[in-house]
Amino acid sequence: MKSNKNLSFLKGTISLSISVIITKILGVSFKIPLSYILGDEGMGYFNTAYAIYGFFYILCTAGVPKSLTLVLSENRANSGEKNDIQILRAGLKLFLLIGAFSSLLNIICAPFFSRIVGNSKACLSIILVAPAILFVSLGGVLRGFMSSNEKLSVIAISQLIEGGVKLALGLLLSFVGVKNGAPIYVISALAILGITLGSALSFLYMLIKSNYLKHRVKARQNITLSNKAINKKILKSALPIALSSSLLNLSSTLDIALIIRRLVESGMNETQANAVYGNYTTLAVPMFNLVISVLSPIATSYMPRLSFMNIKGDERGFILSLNRLLSITLIIATPASFAFFFYGFELLDILFSVQSSALGADMLICLSVGLCFLSALTVVNTALESKGKIYSAVISLLLGSAVKAIASYALIANDTLGILGAPIGTVLSYAFSLVVSLVFLEISGVKIFAIAKMLLLALSGFITFYLPYYIVYSTSLLGSPFYSMIISIGISVFAYFSLLALGYFLFIRRSVSKLHKNVQ
Repeated sequence: MKSNKNLSFLKGTISLSISVIITKILGVSFKIPLSYILGDEGMGYFNTAYAIYGFFYILCTAGVPKSLTLVLSENRANSGEKNDIQILRAGLKLFLLIGAFSSLLNIICAPFFSRIVGNSKACLSIILVAPAILFVSLGGVLRGFMSSNEKLSVIAISQLIEGGVKLALGLLLSFVGVKNGAPIYVISALAILGITLGSALSFLYMLIKSNYLKHRVKARQNITLSNKAINKKILKSALPIALSSSLLNLSSTLDIALIIRRLVESGMNETQANAVYGNYTTLAVPMFNLVISVLSPIATSYMPRLSFMNIKGDERGFILSLNRLLSITLIIATPASFAFFFYGFELLDILFSVQSSALGADMLICLSVGLCFLSALTVVNTALESKGKIYSAVISLLLGSAVKAIASYALIANDTLGILGAPIGTVLSYAFSLVVSLVFLEISGVKIFAIAKMLLLALSGFITFYLPYYIVYSTSLLGSPFYSMIISIGISVFAYFSLLALGYFLFIRRSVSKLHKNVQ
């Protein structure tokens, strides 16, 4: 019975990760033609509005699924499945108010937000994406309920709906704008409206599926909590988790505030600075986030189990699950990091114009160094949240954000570095936050070997990617640069996982067995 449940959980996790990959492919499929329609200038307006929306999105939704998961895990550890439906209904009412207020605030303050970041023509885009905050807030509650019931495939489908509608309607509306000769900032606003429509239909699907699930568990309910008590429990965990997630997303918000203004101060005009910012946020950042978004659902899917183990006092299960999660995450993140590092320009050139790729490649190469830092940080902070040490994650990210602001401010205006100061500051912030979070986790009594694992995997990744790059690709051994790149990456990935498999059977298996014994 337990093996069947574990198999179902694994299938759900895989389906969720696959849906994220497809959703990100849809996102890239949306941004590639959009970048040709809008150009770097139009993408600057689009990405400015999206980054402001993203900050409120994280603030209103990031803590919602996790907090509902924590509340439901605590409830089930103490009372089985009693109060599940009551918790869901209370959460929906609470975040209906929060989401509606946040959407209205964005609409009213759109002129102020656009002026304060120095991109006044992004105002209309900010207004049209604002209603999406309400839908994703309510959808976050439903996703938390589905996650706690391990209905991960439902979450996966909802993400596909959101990504598909955004692609189809966003491009359709932007084409309508072009056909009617609308200004570029209006076309940008029409394109971003697709995000609002996609989030609305995704929420509708989740609502239908949650009603089905509610009927299945309703017979087991025995309400013993008031709405006030439930809201207090949800907010107690949601607020710090949302703050933690907002600080992690603060990187893009700081980029808006720093990049354009600092580039203007270094001698560019506003249009030129906006175009450089548009290139960075359209090419380098999405490629980086593609890997993170694939790995994040894995950490999220482990959270209900980690939280339940912590409440039940199962330290052995907690440590083993956490180390397994960290290993899976870093094993996937490492080859992606080296692929970006060695083939940054080539990968961007497949999707974008040569001119845009040449500018974006150096920024992607800089960001690639931080990929493993952020992947490990996501896992460690998930562990802290599962242990109830939510404010520890907040402190580490707050300190990291301070490092990001100081480093970026100092580096962007440097004549030699320029825009490269933004990704360098981002990498430094992730590394610093990871070290702080690891210290907090060890203080809480959980010891993992994140730094050692990262160094070991980094060495394996460097060796297996460096040799094929210089032997196969850089020498054009196969003639065509494109096929040389594909073959060399394929050789690198095969060699990387082969080396890991060999190392596991020769050395790591003993360490795993020793870890199992030590935590018994």
